[in-house]
Amino acid sequence: MKQPSTMNRQRGAALLVALMILLIVSVIGISAMRSSSFSAKVAMGTQLDAMAFEAAETAIGQTLDKLLATDAQSTDDVNALMNGGVLVWCITSGGSIVKTCTAADVMDSRGMVVSEARSMSTGFRRVSGNQLSQTGGGSTTFVDFELTVQGNGELPSYALLHRHIQHAMKRGMFFGADTKEKALEGGP
Repeated sequence: MKQPSTMNRQRGAALLVALMILLIVSVIGISAMRSSSFSAKVAMGTQLDAMAFEAAETAIGQTLDKLLATDAQSTDDVNALMNGGVLVWCITSGGSIVKTCTAADVMDSRGMVVSEARSMSTGFRRVSGNQLSQTGGGSTTFVDFELTVQGNGELPSYALLHRHIQHAMKRGMFFGADTKEKALEGGP
């Protein structure tokens, strides 16, 4: 009887070693893909969070710019706030709109970010040392307006929302029949 040669016995071993190496390389490749996918998700989450944060800050900044301006519209807006109103601005790519945001009101070119600001008065107080004066039958006084502005930055498709609150103060004139009494009492 003839014995098989050593070379014929080792061909099966080489195949087994090659399959083991292929299996190890495949496992390493799958692990690398999963790690890369996880890193991409973390990076995207960080970017989306930053976009919502910036949208909320933009809403607050534009609102304060609008309220702290000295034009007639700003005076009307501040007076509306002092009489208990809440002003809502929707910040869009075309500028700010005085209304509540809808899903179609986006501020970025990709249509992902909704930015809205809500402003309300937390009261006003008379500036110390100022005199109250009356003009034209009504009363006018200089007061510090204390305002609270809430900025909302939202990415609805990702269910991500940032809310930022900032307090501001503006010194100006307040017009109204009962301004003198309110100012002396220290609030609205």
